[in-house]
Amino acid sequence: MSNATELVQKLSQLPICRGLTQGEAGVLFEIAEETTAPKDAKLFTEGDPGNTLLIILEGQVEVTKQGQSLAKVGQGSVLGEMSLLGAGGTRSATATALTDLKLLRVQAARFQKLVHDDNLAALKIVANLAQVMSRRLLMMDEKLIELLDEKSKKKQELADFQRILSDWSF
Repeated sequence: MSNATELVQKLSQLPICRGLTQGEAGVLFEIAEETTAPKDAKLFTEGDPGNTLLIILEGQVEVTKQGQSLAKVGQGSVLGEMSLLGAGGTRSATATALTDLKLLRVQAARFQKLVHDDNLAALKIVANLAQVMSRRLLMMDEKLIELLDEKSKKKQELADFQRILSDWSF
């Protein structure tokens, strides 16, 4: 079995390719470029132009924003999905290799051509990416509520402290 055939079989098992036949996963492989990155390499930096999706085949990556760690992701994860689906724009975070990596790089322009041609594989991938982004948005919403609750508690503590201070008389 050839390396390309093995890779297409691996692709068809990844979450981004959920529901794709091996033939449909092959369509993604045809427009993708296999690449590697060494440990500590910056895959992209916050603010860079975004024009590619990365699929992690092997290794682990840390995603940071303004120096704060957002996530550590590994095999089967995708990075840069907003670049793939959006009309360009800039990277919203930085991705750094925690280990040596094996990746597939998908150029947004090539993928968008498949979408515009109503390619079934591309449309299934868009649906899968929408699910990934939806889950991430839900997690961010939950974190935001948690932070707002903490802020509300601190605000109440400050108000209580202010009442105590204003009641002091000498």
